[in-house]
Amino acid sequence: MTEMKQALENIMDHLSKGLVYVDSNGRIQACNQKAKTITGIIFEQPATHESGQLKEGDIIIIADNKLGEDDGELDPADLSWLNIHDKNIKKGDMLIGIGVYKNSEIEPIYKYLREHQLRNPFKLDVNYLGFHISAMIDTANHEISISINGFEFTLPYFSSIGHMVAIDGSRGHIKFFQAKGYSVRKETIGNLLRGGSFMPKLPQSGGMDQLSVIGVQFLDLFEESDLSRKIFRILEGKEQPVQNVLYEINKRLVVCTIFPSVSSTDERETEGVYLLIEDASALEELLEDRNSLIEEIEKKHKQHLEHQKEFPEEVFQNFVGASSKTRETKYLAYKAAHTKFNVLITGESGTGKSKLAREIHDIKNPKAPFVEVNCNAIAPTLFESELFGYVGGAFTGASSSGKAGFFEAADGGTLFLDEIGDLPLEIQVKLLHVLQNKMIYRVGSSKPVQVDVRIIAATNKNLQEEVRKGGFRQDLFYRINVFPIEIPPLRERKGDLYLLINQIMRNVCAYYGMDIKQFSGEALRKMLSYHWPGNVRELENVIERAITLCETNLIYPEHISISQEVHPKTLKELVEREEARILENALFAFNGDKRVMMQELDISKTAFYEKIKKYGLKFSR
Repeated sequence: MTEMKQALENIMDHLSKGLVYVDSNGRIQACNQKAKTITGIIFEQPATHESGQLKEGDIIIIADNKLGEDDGELDPADLSWLNIHDKNIKKGDMLIGIGVYKNSEIEPIYKYLREHQLRNPFKLDVNYLGFHISAMIDTANHEISISINGFEFTLPYFSSIGHMVAIDGSRGHIKFFQAKGYSVRKETIGNLLRGGSFMPKLPQSGGMDQLSVIGVQFLDLFEESDLSRKIFRILEGKEQPVQNVLYEINKRLVVCTIFPSVSSTDERETEGVYLLIEDASALEELLEDRNSLIEEIEKKHKQHLEHQKEFPEEVFQNFVGASSKTRETKYLAYKAAHTKFNVLITGESGTGKSKLAREIHDIKNPKAPFVEVNCNAIAPTLFESELFGYVGGAFTGASSSGKAGFFEAADGGTLFLDEIGDLPLEIQVKLLHVLQNKMIYRVGSSKPVQVDVRIIAATNKNLQEEVRKGGFRQDLFYRINVFPIEIPPLRERKGDLYLLINQIMRNVCAYYGMDIKQFSGEALRKMLSYHWPGNVRELENVIERAITLCETNLIYPEHISISQEVHPKTLKELVEREEARILENALFAFNGDKRVMMQELDISKTAFYEKIKKYGLKFSR
């Protein structure tokens, strides 16, 4: 019997139309894959996310073509969850809104229209807390799209729809996105804003295939409508079958054929109803021109290529950021973690090089040793004994029992050499020997010790320039630069600031056993507009000081101690800073050759020397 049932299910799943069977008690006893797809029980998805709920600090984007309809009975008062308190917004209005969930300090951005003011397309395109967010309601093509940093989430609709995307306020990834069938899953905007949970969208699940519909009441899964009333009247024998008639299922237009299943013993008794459905929008799509189809294919292909650079979000708990530059850094770090190559992390001081090194190690070898060495904190005379260890009596003051060095401590794991650019030349030679031969010699011993160590090095120096000047060995540079990763300065990834501020606030308050505080809107704007020359380290110091100074749960601008005076305030200052940078780069690029510099920069001799003097540039030749 089980094999027969399985065979019937396989046959049903290969039908070109959706098939639903409702028994005499109004319960669904069969539902094929096509029907699940058309009604949104399962769906194709542009991305994935875990199950969960909206949390304080999440960034919410709403695009609703008719407030209060097919959006979980969303009421204008519900928008207060996003700090939108506009009494002019009414039910039935078209609305696009962006705000921070349960945060009364950060200003939202929104726009709305009355139904009689309708214009197409209705669009909002802004940068909000570091994210480029675009939302559009296209009434002509019955489509709503929400785009986050260029990644688009689109929903078609028939009459009304409420679309929503949520960005995790802690980690910056997509926490939730609306998809076809949200009414079935009880994931309307209203439900979620009021604390409801959403189901996961998993890579292989087809969205919501995990929801079993067999035995479920038809009216529990699909809202009451002309279609449901027709089905039950046919069940009761009060109406005749229908063929190829348009109905709505949860606001989606479908072509339906409905006919009864009669008893084998009594033809007057109806045992159930068969419902055959086709997606009306799919029928329209068949009439679309070839160019539109090609454009969609190209768009999907581009999104697919972007997904090639995906990585599990959970692997970077301590290296926060969702900007395109940070995601590129994370992607390279994730790839590096799955190799045994030596890694060189570069970036300005305070960008988080040691945190990224630890993340690379933990992805594949969290239980293996991770030994961190700050190369500029060790006296030059102690480098060799600290790195390679020593035997008893190797030198005056040495322990009689000897001591293992950092390499032996890191055996089987990772040795992180921070500020490797400060390594003395004589130690660079010995480090090169270790990397080539995988063995060390303790100071005072001629006996080799085999070591299996992966090197991750970091520096804020331009090692190629150090090689040119003779301060760093070229052969060692090639050995450690097998897998280079650059961390951009914070001023080039302002999109990470909001996430970093949230994470640092949580970490500092947890460390001191304090309740989490909030930044006022003005305080947050002050931090977002600052250029952060000290990068993440400076941001951490400023937030920790603000938490200490603030005696309430709300931090104001006066608690934010940042050196605004060093930040250029005028166009002239900005131009001068950029001019000095260009001259410095030319100085290095052309090895101090003034004649070539003047030619390449197309500048007169007089102006050249005036600017050299003005910016205090020095020549080695």
